[in-house]
Amino acid sequence: MHIRPAQTSDLTGITRLFFATVNNVNSKDYSAEHIQAWAESALDQEYWQSKIGSLYFWVAENEEEEELLGFISLNSEAYLDHIFVHDKHQNEGIATSLLIILEEKARELGMAKIDSDVSITAKPFFDQQGYVVEKENRKEWKGLVFVNYRMVKELG
Repeated sequence: MHIRPAQTSDLTGITRLFFATVNNVNSKDYSAEHIQAWAESALDQEYWQSKIGSLYFWVAENEEEEELLGFISLNSEAYLDHIFVHDKHQNEGIATSLLIILEEKARELGMAKIDSDVSITAKPFFDQQGYVVEKENRKEWKGLVFVNYRMVKELG
């Protein structure tokens, strides 16, 4: 596995990975209606293009097969915006490796903490990584209420 900054040429791989992961991993914790609304975000190419261009955004790839395994992003306000791992490569240490890179960059930038709005599905992973819940969120989006958690980690 190799981790590198995301490039415009990764756009298709990122959106496909996002779509598959939401449909095949997050579906255990959210209703079919929630999954459909969430996964449709993969169709918004301008959104993803702007994220690649404006955030610290990394991809993990299998160089031999030229396959994206996961991605993660951080904004300038110390907010972890996205972390997704390929649905066929869960529990292989990919998310942990991506998070290490992100936290190193945050420290390098002088950030004291990282926060994120974490899905029900991702919460156990973030618990294991030393993040703590600040509050439970109920966000309305596309006519549905999504439950997730504002989690934070103090960087030492």
